[in-house]
Amino acid sequence: MNFTTVWNDLRRPSVWVIFVLVFGAFSLDESAVAEPVRTNYSSVELVAEHASIPADGGTVTVGLRLEPDPTWHAYWINPGDAGLAATMRWHLPDGFSASDLQFPAPHVIPFGDLVTYGFDEPILLLADITVPAGQVGETVDLQGEARWVVCDDELCVPEKATLTLTLAFGDGDLDSRYADWFVEARSKLPEVVDWSAQFERDGESVRVSVKTPDAIAEMRDPYLFVEPRRVVRYARQSASFAPGGLLVSMEAGRKAAEATDFPAVLRFSDGAGDERVVRINVRGATDALPPAAGDASLPLSEAGMNDMPLALALLFAFVGGLILNLMPCVFPILSMKALSLVRMGQTARREAQQSGLLYTAGILVAFAVAGGILVVLREAGQSVGWGVQMQFPLVNLGLALLMVAIALNLLGVFEFGVRAAGIGQSLTAGSERRAAFFTGLLAVVVATPCTAPFMAGALGYALVQPAPVALGVFLALGVGLAFPYLLVSFVPSLGAIMPKPGPWMATFKSILAFPMLGFTVWLFWILGKQLGASSMAVGLLGAVFLAFSLWAYGRVFGSAHPWPWRGVAAVGFVAMLVTGAKVEEYRMD
Repeated sequence: MNFTTVWNDLRRPSVWVIFVLVFGAFSLDESAVAEPVRTNYSSVELVAEHASIPADGGTVTVGLRLEPDPTWHAYWINPGDAGLAATMRWHLPDGFSASDLQFPAPHVIPFGDLVTYGFDEPILLLADITVPAGQVGETVDLQGEARWVVCDDELCVPEKATLTLTLAFGDGDLDSRYADWFVEARSKLPEVVDWSAQFERDGESVRVSVKTPDAIAEMRDPYLFVEPRRVVRYARQSASFAPGGLLVSMEAGRKAAEATDFPAVLRFSDGAGDERVVRINVRGATDALPPAAGDASLPLSEAGMNDMPLALALLFAFVGGLILNLMPCVFPILSMKALSLVRMGQTARREAQQSGLLYTAGILVAFAVAGGILVVLREAGQSVGWGVQMQFPLVNLGLALLMVAIALNLLGVFEFGVRAAGIGQSLTAGSERRAAFFTGLLAVVVATPCTAPFMAGALGYALVQPAPVALGVFLALGVGLAFPYLLVSFVPSLGAIMPKPGPWMATFKSILAFPMLGFTVWLFWILGKQLGASSMAVGLLGAVFLAFSLWAYGRVFGSAHPWPWRGVAAVGFVAMLVTGAKVEEYRMD
């Protein structure tokens, strides 16, 4: 091969013209493609049904394609008892506007004792973009910020991504590459029908009557998805069908009294066994609805949470709190209080009883506050559940750093006071009474990631009950958690079997540091799942700064020149705060 000849051929202007044209064609073709964005537990992208935007104005349809990872799921407009639907905040050129996202019909997804509505398969959420006439330019950017929540059987994670789709102006023809996606997405949208549908509130129930066409002579496995949140409760609904009509009964939600009409999606199988999904508008009944005849109960769990007697829920809460003492989250705290009780073994019985009562009071106050916050959030229409704060990465980081501080205190790296019978003393500089109260508060804080047997049913019951009942269940859970230490404080015979104080206590105190460190590893693992490995590494760096700060603080006592050590400790603490504040900046979106 003569390379000189080849080089001379490549230098010809005609060759470069062809190259530019081919490259430009590829560039134009790719301009309508927005690369998928990978988040921690999803893939998301923005695609267009049209290959170009009509220059003289009109409408183009775009789709937000969301694909949760295997075992994870996303949520419908009304997510049910937990979760959050996908939203899109558009940033469009002047004159452009976007419709609301259109969702396919959901599935029922049980989440513990809760009932949620969502999707565990890829979904394409459609939006119509209105384009004004008289546009000038070659291309336009359609940009938006998508936010959504995905959950698996253990964890819910909020995610977000900024997506941009660049389209050229043209004749607005369809793009064949995504034609199948949009055809399938439209086939999954509920069919809008004008069937007559009415509802009435009957005591604590909401009853919906739907008049069906004569062609539907049979309806199997009907389920009604109510779009507005809190109009009904989701744990159980019953339905009866006779030719000409369907009657669905559900327990009333908090906003049932305010509803005048609402959209709903009805999923059922017809007489031929084909599944149908229709969207109806349900209006307030003008006349009394007919009574249900032969209701076919459609429970979503083995026992409806709302059917649980209050006494049984309180018992489950007490037993769940009792067992919670053996969970990895709480056991180190209980052991620390037992160690404190051994220290008091030679003191007056009254002091031990006061310690037990104050420890119990701390637990009850913490549970009352937690229950009150959950009730307020629920009444405000938010999705809540036990350990809801664990969905926030900065809360998990703060709790992990607290566990590091406790572990270092137990290992003797630093002391905040003369005595170290528990973290309560560290918080209150030595008073056993105040230490007992604050240790009770801490026990509840570290207990929230754990769920003990019997707790799930009681908490699920509490989260759908009126505020006084819900708070009663939370307090029963607190009494169960405090009961073992309270019992040992008040029963002298149990106190007598406690070992005598001695050198073994220092060793045992150091051993308790390692369950704390194990709990810390778990919290950083959760942080890594929520934000990614980079953010977890930044959080661990913050833990190193905290350890350095506390080590320097420990050198203050006994030093002839304490102020330099105090300065070093302050520098380390500030470095920890600055590092912790930047954790979310390194998240993998």
